[in-house]
Amino acid sequence: MIPELWLSQRYLRAGKKEKIISTTALISMVGIAIGVMVLIVVISVMSGFDRFLEDKMVGTNAHLSLEFYGGSKEPYRVIDKLNSLDYVKGSSPFIDGQALVKNDKSIFGVEVRGIDPKLQPKVSDIDEYLKAGSYDFSGNEVAVGQELAWRLGVGVGEKISLVSPVTLTKTDFLIKGIFNSGMYLYDSSLVLTGIKGAQDFYKMPDTVGGIAVKVDDAYKVEDIKERLYRDLTGVGPYRARTWIDANRNFLEALKLEKIVMFIVVTMTTVVAAFGILSTLIMSVMSRIKDIGILRSVGAKTGSILQVFVFQGVSIGLAGIVLGLGAGISLALSLDKVVNFISRIIGRELIPKDVYYFERIPVNINAGDISLILLSALAIVLVASIYPAYYAARIVPSEAVRHE
Repeated sequence: MIPELWLSQRYLRAGKKEKIISTTALISMVGIAIGVMVLIVVISVMSGFDRFLEDKMVGTNAHLSLEFYGGSKEPYRVIDKLNSLDYVKGSSPFIDGQALVKNDKSIFGVEVRGIDPKLQPKVSDIDEYLKAGSYDFSGNEVAVGQELAWRLGVGVGEKISLVSPVTLTKTDFLIKGIFNSGMYLYDSSLVLTGIKGAQDFYKMPDTVGGIAVKVDDAYKVEDIKERLYRDLTGVGPYRARTWIDANRNFLEALKLEKIVMFIVVTMTTVVAAFGILSTLIMSVMSRIKDIGILRSVGAKTGSILQVFVFQGVSIGLAGIVLGLGAGISLALSLDKVVNFISRIIGRELIPKDVYYFERIPVNINAGDISLILLSALAIVLVASIYPAYYAARIVPSEAVRHE
């Protein structure tokens, strides 16, 4: 062990006169641990929610969509070409459009999507979302989101009226199924129907608007989109649009929210670092004589600086390691904690009928954890510099005169 590190640890184990220094060091360590623990739990839960929402976006929509200018009359020829590419896992035609839904009391806009019920499960998770009925569409039959069904007060076997923006005429559709994706945005405004039903509704016979594509990695779709432009030719003019493109504003809002939350919660670590600052200041003031002796026997300024920096970093590292273990443990057992609190207060802390998940989504990401640990270490290091710098500037003669 280098002398500076040994001496810093010796100073942390204070004698009877400096017991207050050890106490404040312990308090500072606990403060750092709490800050790191809270930050790990908060960021892990936010990352879990982000991944949960992204999975719902990808589950309801395809990884990537080809949108044809003027539509495509040979979608299945294009699908055969797409399926021959090694990075494509499935393809399905679709027609997307807007419509007005009308009931006895109100009229509002919805998204109508025509799909091929046999191919669509290869590009999305709609089969997993089905709660009642089926997607076996024929003619004017639809499946609606659960929230939309509740809003309209309808169920399977009942009818809804849709107004086409093309013809401005009302068309009655029979509800064949009800789905629940877990995202209010889709469950309250999405209406699924067959390709033939959408073609009749929008007056576009033998034409589809685009092709939904599932690829081998949903998080590398931007690179795959560029490859697709190179590999897929001779199918007419089209635009490739990824699920990230379609939800860019929402994803950017999630990212900004996570950054802001990281900064806010990091303030708890900053507050705890003031404890390290005060501990080192007290340690320096109680060791002025020792510093004077060390300087008089030839100790360099850098060595004195290192002694107290090591002391502050030791306190911080102990807190960071403790917070890391506590944070990961709490994040992994968060459901048990929530259930325990729910039993105490006598009601669900996170109602499942509102949030649509059985477990609190937690994603412990190595990148997030590394950033948390590095930021905490940087804060501890900054808090240690001033007292250490002050100690290194002490002149031996002044130290003796002080005593």
